[in-house]
Amino acid sequence: MNLKYEGILAGLIAVIVIGLAYSTKSGEGSLAVGIFLLGVLLVYALSRYYNSRVGRVEDERTELISAKSTRNAFAVISVVLFAEYLWEYSAGNTETAMRLLIPLALGVIALVVSQYHYERVM
Repeated sequence: MNLKYEGILAGLIAVIVIGLAYSTKSGEGSLAVGIFLLGVLLVYALSRYYNSRVGRVEDERTELISAKSTRNAFAVISVVLFAEYLWEYSAGNTETAMRLLIPLALGVIALVVSQYHYERVM
């Protein structure tokens, strides 16, 4: 089952990357944003589907894991900023797109630091 999940996830990510490469090169900003958001939703749905088969355990660790809402908020903001980056880059506004890389990089750094923190605590 695990290999099946990883294979589906890898295929889905490959399709998203190919679709984003095509749409940004063709200058279709709405197509790039649509592919990206659809891909994020499909990956989320796939994860929810496979995680629904796992039984829920309640203890101190699960409380700590559920307390990671700040990290999840950074992830959502990063998704929105990346969608805007794709839109601007596809439209030819490379200067504006490059300015969006700063908050994207800060969001990625925050996600990595919070992931490191949770791994140390766990």
